[in-house]
Amino acid sequence: MTLLTDKTSFASPRARAYAKKLGIELDQFDGSGPNGRIIEQDVIYYTEKMKFQITEQTPPKKQLRKITPLAKNIANIEKVDVEHVQGTGLDGKIVSADILKQIQHLHNHTDKKKVRLTGIRKVIATRMAASKRNAPHVTLTVKTEATQLVNYRKDYMEKHKIKISFTDLLVKIVAESLLQHPKINVSLEEEMLTYHNDINIGVAIAQEEGLIVSVIHNAAQKSLEQISVDVKDKVNRARTGKLKQTDTENSRFTISNLGMYEVDAFTPVINQPESAILGVGRMVEDIIVENSQIRIGKTMVLSLSFDHRVMDGAPAAEFLGKIKHFIENPENILSLQN
Repeated sequence: MTLLTDKTSFASPRARAYAKKLGIELDQFDGSGPNGRIIEQDVIYYTEKMKFQITEQTPPKKQLRKITPLAKNIANIEKVDVEHVQGTGLDGKIVSADILKQIQHLHNHTDKKKVRLTGIRKVIATRMAASKRNAPHVTLTVKTEATQLVNYRKDYMEKHKIKISFTDLLVKIVAESLLQHPKINVSLEEEMLTYHNDINIGVAIAQEEGLIVSVIHNAAQKSLEQISVDVKDKVNRARTGKLKQTDTENSRFTISNLGMYEVDAFTPVINQPESAILGVGRMVEDIIVENSQIRIGKTMVLSLSFDHRVMDGAPAAEFLGKIKHFIENPENILSLQN
């Protein structure tokens, strides 16, 4: 048997003619005919196989997007990929408005900051949600004249040569009001009502991390000057992170004053296990009508939220009325007189 090394001479005439037409060298593949003879079908199979491999390995060419010169310049400057832009011009042409719309879309979806709720913010969120979920809140609001309170504060500071805040005055007023309405000074825990003898007033203090309530203990037994010193100390230590655990414990009633933020009125959330909280709005000049006479004075809105499981509307309204009375007649608080 003769060993053939020239595949061209061992190919069929039809195979040689077809391979020559396509420019294919026959020595690149084996034949499937008798004794390995290359037949026309082998050439056809080889060419189809090569077409498939070329199609598979060669990525499709990108179709050039139609875009106006201005839109292209904006896209280049703002680094916008025009492949993701829907053109609204003629025949889908991208215009400048399409690029600007895409820029706004990207801005809206990337200019977001997500921060996990942790630390004091998480504690506040948990407690406030539990308070609203467990305690049926009812909020009473009343507008009260604060003209006499403003005058009283001014006279007190001139007489005693010290600076006191309206929050200091409110702490004293609320403490005196709780003395006269002991049923408000109550806590509900595990279906047990506890009536407290001590009057500890919580003062809500805003910090960067969140709200914290520092407590003025035994506020009814303290003078206005002592309350002022205590409040200033707690506020300073709260804002420098130096409050002790005892400074935030055993609050019986909380005051949340947002007057300095120009808030007129709001519905405060009860700081459980307390049963009520007083929200204080800003002080504004207002028209006062009294005995058919009109004058200009100072007013502010008080909002009392209370737990309806613990007390009804009537005693809550009486308590709020007492606070209003002391604000309008601060000289009636005997412990403030000197």
